[in-house]
Parts: sequence; C-alpha cells; structure tokens
Amino acid sequence: MLDPVRRCTARHLVPFTASLLLSSALSAQYLYTQQTTLVTGPVVRTEGCILVDVDADGDLDVVFANGYVLSTAGQAIQPTLLINKIDQGLGLVDETAARLPALAIRGTLAIAPDVDGDGDPDLVFSCNGTGGNQQRLYVNNGAGVFTDESTTRLPGLVITAAGCAQGDVDQDGDLDLFFNDELSNGQLKLLLNDGDGVFTNVTATHLATAPKTNQQDIVVCDVDNDWDLDVINGGKSAGQQIFFNDGTGHFPTVTTALLPAGTSLTYEFEAADLDHDGDQDLAMLSYTGVTDTMLRNELVPSGTLSFTNVTGALTGGAGDDDNEWVFVDSDNDGDLDVINGSLQAAAEKLYVNNGAFSFARQTGFAGFSPVTDSTLDVAVGDLNGDGRYDVVTAQGESGVYTNRAYYGSGPADTQPPRFVRVESLPSVLKNPDGPWVVRAVLQDSVVDDGETSVASAVMNWSMLHRGGLVTGSTPMEFLGGLMYRAVLEAPPGVITNGAIVDFTLVATDGFGNSATSPLQSFSICGPQQYGLGLGGTNTALLAGSGDFHLGGLFVVDWSNAGPSTTGALGISVLNRWFQVIPEGTLLVDPYLFLFVGPIGTDPTGAGSAVIPIPNLPLAGLPVTFQAVFDVPVSMSNGLELVLCP
Repeated sequence: MLDPVRRCTARHLVPFTASLLLSSALSAQYLYTQQTTLVTGPVVRTEGCILVDVDADGDLDVVFANGYVLSTAGQAIQPTLLINKIDQGLGLVDETAARLPALAIRGTLAIAPDVDGDGDPDLVFSCNGTGGNQQRLYVNNGAGVFTDESTTRLPGLVITAAGCAQGDVDQDGDLDLFFNDELSNGQLKLLLNDGDGVFTNVTATHLATAPKTNQQDIVVCDVDNDWDLDVINGGKSAGQQIFFNDGTGHFPTVTTALLPAGTSLTYEFEAADLDHDGDQDLAMLSYTGVTDTMLRNELVPSGTLSFTNVTGALTGGAGDDDNEWVFVDSDNDGDLDVINGSLQAAAEKLYVNNGAFSFARQTGFAGFSPVTDSTLDVAVGDLNGDGRYDVVTAQGESGVYTNRAYYGSGPADTQPPRFVRVESLPSVLKNPDGPWVVRAVLQDSVVDDGETSVASAVMNWSMLHRGGLVTGSTPMEFLGGLMYRAVLEAPPGVITNGAIVDFTLVATDGFGNSATSPLQSFSICGPQQYGLGLGGTNTALLAGSGDFHLGGLFVVDWSNAGPSTTGALGISVLNRWFQVIPEGTLLVDPYLFLFVGPIGTDPTGAGSAVIPIPNLPLAGLPVTFQAVFDVPVSMSNGLELVLCP
C-alpha cells in the first residue's frame, strides 16, 4: 500500500483528501473476504462440505456432499472433490472425475474418518432420498483416489439420513459410525467398526429404543465428563435426545429432559468448552421460531449435569433462518468465536466471544463480505497456508447455489491447543502387564463436528525400572468428540512391576503451536506372571488375584495341573532366578526359598490359597511364587507380586 504522507508531499499527485480516501479504499477488506474465482465444480444443491487433506500433500482439499442436480429436481449427483493447488496459482481444482467413484448418491453430509486404520482419511456420506438410500463409504488408496466399498463394508442401511458422525464409542481403537434417520418414527443408528473398516449395525443391542422424527444432526462428545463418548441427536421435532454411554459402547439411557424441546426449525448442535471451565457447552440452532441459542453446561462447577439457556448470549444477529455452526478463534485471543452459516441473512455471521459466554455479531469490515445466499454448511481451515483461517460454504435451497470461499485476514494463529481436561491417573496402578491408558479432551482454534485443528498429540513418558531408565513417546489416538487417548504398552524386555512412570501430554496444531499438560506420575504394583511357555514339566499355571495391599489377602490360583493331586507352593523374595533342573525350570531364588504347603488340586487340576500380606513397611518389595505338583510331576510358571502401599 502507498504511504499517504509521502504521496501528499509529492508534486502533481492527487490532493491530500482524495489521497486519504484512496488509501482507505485500498486497505479496506472484510475479516472474511469472498474469493470469487477460487471454488470450481458443478453448480448443484450442496448440503455439506469438509476440508481434509485427501492426497497427503500437506494442504486442505475440499469435499462437497452434493444433494441433487438443479435442472432436474431430485436427480442425484456425484459428490465433488476439489484438490488444493493454490500454491501453484490454480486455486481449488475439480478432480472429481479422476478421484471419486462415478456414482450419484444424494449426499447430505460428509465426514472423513480413517475407518481402516491405514493412516489416510476415508470418506463417509450420509444420503437421503424418497424411500431411503444406501449410505456410502469411499476408501482412500493413500493418494486421494477413492473406491466405493459401501456394500462390502457397511451393512445394508437404506434410510433417509441428514447426517452422520464418527467416534470410538467402545474405545477399542477404531472409529465407529452413527447415522440419523429422517424417515417417520426413525431411530438413530450405530455401526461398530471391527478394526479393519467393516461395520456391523448394533442399533438393536446397543442403543435405547427412542424413535425421533426428522432427525437432523448428530453430536458426539463426552457430555457428562465420565471419559466416554455420549451422543446428542437433534432434529426438527420436539424432544432433543442425549444418549449416555455406559463406557462399553452401549447407550441404555436416553433423555430429552436436559435440552430445550426444539421445534420444526431445529437444525444443528455444536459442542465445545466455550467458557474454559472443563465441560462441553452447546450451540443450538433455531430452537424456538428462528432464534439461535447458546447452552452453558453447568456440570462444572455444580457437579450436576444440566444446561442453562443463556438468553442474549448471541447479540446482533439472531432471528434469521440459519443452518450451521462452526467455532473458530477469529481474533487469536484464546477463546472460540462462532461462525453461523445463514440461509437468509445478507452475509454469513461472525459472533466474537468476549470470554464471558457472550457473543457479539461483527458487522461491516469486521465480519464477512456481504453475500446473500442459502448456506447449508460451513467448513473452516487454512486454505492458502498463511496461518489464518479461511471459510468454505456449501449452498442450497434457493438462489444460484454457488459454493463460496472466503480468505481470512485476521491475526495468524499463534494460540496453542488447550487441554480442556486430562484424565488424572491414580498414583498407584495395579496392572503390571499394562497397558496404561490416559485420555484427554483437546480443543484448538477450530472446532466443528467433534473435530479440532490439532495436528498431533503424544504422550511423552519415562519409566524407572529395576534395569534402569527407559523413555519414549506414544501417539494419542483421536476418538472423536474432541477426545484423544494414549495407550502405553509395556516396553519390550522391561520389568515393569515396581516401576515408576512419569508422563506429560503434548498437543501441536498445524502451525507448530504446542501445549504440554502438567507432569503426572504413577507407580506399578500387583501380580505379574513370568516364565510362561517354557515347555517340559512347567505346565501348571499360576495366577494372582485378591488384595495386593499391605494387610490385604492375596489369592494365589493354580490350574492345568494333575487332577486331584498334591503339591507345594514356594515363596521367595527379592529375586527371581531361571535355573534348569531335571524336573523343570526353577523360577524363584533357591537361596531365599520357602515351601508353603501342602497344596492340592480339584478334579479339574485347579485350586487356590489365601496368603495374608503382613501390614509392615514392605511396599514395593517383590515376592515370587512357584508351585510344584506330584502326579504327574509338574511345575508352574513364576508369579511375582510387588506389594502395593
């Protein structure tokens, strides 16, 4: 931009006042400015859009879930895939024909879970249509070329779905799927992933029966802070549903009492911690008439799950027919603002959060370019690599149905991700074989449909054990609903019993901003088998149960010995030795060895003994056990008990 001071002192240039006006005109731009030539592709009714790097080249591509062709009402059409070539000066290039199946599907929403665990995003489309449609799953080959595997990986699910969602509801390491159902008396659908991207419809056994007409939106989040993913099922009928997870991926309880009833104009929910108190608040779109609302979760600090409709939380823009929420930190101040995709207003809406659960609409150059269109969905991400968040909108229902893109011109993102909650592990864990699991809820500068702009999250750990110190870094898995999980396995060759583990969690966004959680520590104690699978006469199996604490009653169980035979149980302390003798392998220290017995087996070759643990200052002491049986002669594996405090 030209300097107006220099221009007014130069000869033969415009007068001072005109110079200032020209300078203002050159510098003025909206916070989100429409890029009229950036989006290509067919002009069709488009109901959903997402930004995702499908071809692994480091930038965000655009997927549109297209509803139908304009000129032929109801005729289905392919989704659209735009490959990001902005850095080449080509914009967003329509490569649908080369990358997507030539299949017309009437898509309503798109999500991009890695369903088969191969490290690349696949595409799931909810689909609707008169009489129902098969829902769709496209599998990525790693280079952004997709194959339709709907009928081999999804159950036959012919429904009318307005939306879908992802989440590892049973916490088995893969992403499961939800589809809603707009058909009369519809029931929310749950499909469990087998780990290889093949899904089973478990609705009848895993979800409480709770029909709801005109379902529109599904939100997966831990609404009650119990470290599993719950489900909000909203739609254009009274009674907005929350299904509560029992921790195993079953949802036996559903309620409509916690949320406003809603009306025929309830379209969408979005969940995030908007007031930084550690629970998930909600934005609810068009719940009475056409008035949007913000619902503050009162679980923290009250201790009771409830939602308060914060009347007047949104100022300056409610009252229009709107369709979509996305949270974004537009002013880089560390809290989430709200973008509202509007079907009716003269521009998309930006509401800025003042940090106190109050959101004021930005007008003029502080908001969006003034474009009146029928927005049905919004996606946010950095399209052009300048560190600022851009916006893509999907258009439908009326007007020219031209999908749009807006470049953001606000401050670049320098805010690190935020740990909304980190699971606090007990100081003592009684599972020496592991794994050891820690979960966290993470929130970065963009939140949409349970995802956030975190690029990576890891658990950095050190383990002090009897052989020394070992360190490592374990990736955190995305579970959906802003939740991540680290699963620390026992390092190879490390005696984990009695070890002390220190760890922190580190989350990093796509711009390199990172945050580290406070240090946590835990020690490991309890019973641990060793010397399994030796062969020879070491065929009996020894295991431990009961109370592992000082003063407790420890139970030694044995099995796989001779039926109705006798034997002896040996106890040693401090060491465990591996010494070959003719009768088998001795797995305890023979110099610190005591026989406790006799012991015996029942007709199945099993039995048990209760051993009191003295209430003495012996925490951390390893005690080892081995059994010997008479007929036929057999020895057991070793069993070590590290006494818990």
